[in-house]
Amino acid sequence: MRLVAAFLAALLLQLGLTASHLWWVFAACQPLLLVVVATARRLDPVGVAWCGLAAGLASDAFAERIIGPGGIAGAVAGFAVALVVRRFEMEGPLYWIVGSLLASACSELTWMLVLATLGVRPDHAFSGVLATVAMTGAAGLVVAAGERALRAWRSPARHRRRVLRRL
Repeated sequence: MRLVAAFLAALLLQLGLTASHLWWVFAACQPLLLVVVATARRLDPVGVAWCGLAAGLASDAFAERIIGPGGIAGAVAGFAVALVVRRFEMEGPLYWIVGSLLASACSELTWMLVLATLGVRPDHAFSGVLATVAMTGAAGLVVAAGERALRAWRSPARHRRRVLRRL
């Protein structure tokens, strides 16, 4: 249920970031890929690929692009992230940063390859790919920092220190 809520929140965030009054670099961020990275902890690689497929198809639909290449790219990215996370047993901030960078890079490269095989011209070039990877990686860094702050806030050591100060 949390993943569904996160998926819907990421979808709304992605729609908000593509608003015309924001700087174009913000529109390059793909928060839906962060949901794909989050599923790598809970699901097997095939399940993560299915989540990536859903994220890619939703991204294609809301960006008014050809439906399909984004889904394929999301599935490949999800599968790659799940394999790397399981192989190297990533945890903590490294999980989010590497996962988001890998997901966005795999997604963009696969998307470009699929469009090239279809003979369709992509809506952005190399600078757009770099912006997407950089902004999605930055979003992964923000999520990692937030997770670390939340973990520190809920830590038993912090609770003990607070109780000892009251005594």
